[in-house]
Amino acid sequence: MSRLILIVLLILTCYLSYSGTDENYFISENPSDSTDILTVFSAKIKNSTVYLNWRILNPKAISYFEVYRFDSRKNDYVKISQDKIRRDDYLNKTKNSDGKWLYMYDFEDQPERDGAYYYKLKGFSSTGIEILESDEIKIGVTGIRNFRLEQNTPNPFNPLTNISYELFEPSYVSLKVFDLIGKEIATLYEGYQGKGTYTYQFDASKYENLTSGIYFYKLETEKYSEVKKMILTK
Repeated sequence: MSRLILIVLLILTCYLSYSGTDENYFISENPSDSTDILTVFSAKIKNSTVYLNWRILNPKAISYFEVYRFDSRKNDYVKISQDKIRRDDYLNKTKNSDGKWLYMYDFEDQPERDGAYYYKLKGFSSTGIEILESDEIKIGVTGIRNFRLEQNTPNPFNPLTNISYELFEPSYVSLKVFDLIGKEIATLYEGYQGKGTYTYQFDASKYENLTSGIYFYKLETEKYSEVKKMILTK
């Protein structure tokens, strides 16, 4: 009798073990149960703008996304924008061959200088729990100005205003002011400068016959140039 009971217990144990294995396999492998799957994360560049694209299969738990770019100064990934990319901010959505929704998203980044850039994507639940994190992707950026020219402050101005810019590399620099028809009014700086931030003051009272209106200032380096407008009010 005890031998019969032992055989029954052995058969029952084998049955339960097999059933459990089969159920786990079905849950993990059946595509119909897959949610919040990142299928694509890619980058391309056009006109000095980096376009990031990603695809999410069957989004359920994800509420929003954040895009990160590697910051060499901090030696870590830093969130590019404080604005959250909501799940409903998709560019398009279609159904795949299994009848599951595939959501397509994009994001634009405008780096300030040439170089190699690394990006990551993260997805979060509505409570801020991280659902997914992508592998990093790398893209090389070229053709960007080797400086950043700021808007003059104050603007409008009378008679003083400050013009600032940052050089990302040493260069020959020319900073000039022009009137509306392109006539040169003043040269604020002309010469060679190292990497760094510079500020120059334009004093309209030093120049005769300047009336209220629109004027332009132009920063030119060995590689690029940029023009911004400013307004003089009297």
